[in-house]
Amino acid sequence: MTHTVSILLCIALLCGCAAAPATQSYTLPEPSAHEQTSLDVRTATGAGVLLVTTNDGATIRTTLTTSADYAPSWLSANGGSLTVQTIDQHSDIIADGCLQSATELPQLRADTFVGPQPGFIAVTDGQTSSTAGGDLWQTYRASAEVHAGQVVALDAQGTGRILLPDNTTRSDTYIWSYRRTEFLDTLPRITVRCAAQELESFALPFSTTGRRLYGGALLAEHPDDPATVSDAFIMLLRDQDWTVNVVDSTVERITLHVTQQIIAYRIVLSASATGSTQITVYPYEP
Repeated sequence: MTHTVSILLCIALLCGCAAAPATQSYTLPEPSAHEQTSLDVRTATGAGVLLVTTNDGATIRTTLTTSADYAPSWLSANGGSLTVQTIDQHSDIIADGCLQSATELPQLRADTFVGPQPGFIAVTDGQTSSTAGGDLWQTYRASAEVHAGQVVALDAQGTGRILLPDNTTRSDTYIWSYRRTEFLDTLPRITVRCAAQELESFALPFSTTGRRLYGGALLAEHPDDPATVSDAFIMLLRDQDWTVNVVDSTVERITLHVTQQIIAYRIVLSASATGSTQITVYPYEP
């Protein structure tokens, strides 16, 4: 009898272990072609971040908007909202309808703000929920819609930390909502460079003087003749990974066309009466 009870007890324990549901951890994916994702993270007072990323198959546009307490300094300088355009893995900030460099901008991704989302009851497709939350970032209760192992929608509320794109964290009680939806329109591409910001840092040959911006162009002077300045310009720009082509060349005037990714400039080198060179650099739109 004792032997029989032991067997039954073992069976019961094994059944109980087998019945414990497996759990799954999800991250919030970036949009594939022709999709849009949005992540809205809010406190009870409404403070937080809104991140929207749209991919039309060729152009990706990401807009980050934050409340004042959640804006890193580089975002505060842009009024608490920033839009980035990415084409062929090259990213630029859209400012006043033109492009400026985004080389030092941190990654703006939904999964970096709230991190992994563990504790969901494992499903293949459909609805799933997490009642235990996670212990890395937040403790929360959440529900999600998952298709083919990818989160399509997620709603959660809990207490913990979020990571801002200046590598600082905020701790509070949060509500966050994520959605991934179809996007079949075409995003308008911005191609014009913001001349003032880009031209201020445009590389000029050594011994150039009188650097200044005027009428959307960069002007300067060089004591050497146009041919000598052209050779120095070409070497300098190619060292910085620009593609340089000579459009026309005479003793009095040389025109260079320089490109890098989707950026294009024309450089005009004109001889002065004293034999020096007048330099003009301006954004070029064919």
